[in-house]
Amino acid sequence: MTKDELVAKVQAKFPKAEKSAVEVKGYATLKVAPAELDAIAGWLKDEGFDYLDIVTAIDYSGPVNPKGYITDPNPNVFAPNGVESQFDPPVKTPNFPYRDSFELVYCFTSLKDRLKLFLKAETPRSGAKAPSLAKRFKAADWQERETFDLFGIEFEGHPNLTKILTPDFMAGHPLRKDFEHVKDKFD
Repeated sequence: MTKDELVAKVQAKFPKAEKSAVEVKGYATLKVAPAELDAIAGWLKDEGFDYLDIVTAIDYSGPVNPKGYITDPNPNVFAPNGVESQFDPPVKTPNFPYRDSFELVYCFTSLKDRLKLFLKAETPRSGAKAPSLAKRFKAADWQERETFDLFGIEFEGHPNLTKILTPDFMAGHPLRKDFEHVKDKFD
């Protein structure tokens, strides 16, 4: 089956799924509503897409906040006077479609048919949420926890949606572009 045939098959079953203008690495890529993710994932699993490679997100809100980074001179033991910061403040890229949302990205694989399908679902930044796919794919468990921890996106129905990478005392979500680092006992 070609990627165009795969896209047509999914669109026949889920007419609201749109072919994405930007494919991921040349693979079949569809844009869907977050509310449809669970139904599409269930159908894909029944169709032989038995492996979930990736669950992640992209923040489209604009350039990163420089307050999220350490910009002080580096106390390098090999440079007695320290090292000057090489951080340049980010600037907006002209004509880029910034928006106040996250884009969730999922990669499903059919090992038998050697096919990959990417699904993209956009969710607003405030109150970002999507259905959990952990009950369908075991691989979604930790990947959804990682996305929750780093972006703050809530996965409804997840069996254990807790932080997985950052310490419990850390405030905020470090991969959000508006993240501001708050000094703690380790700084």
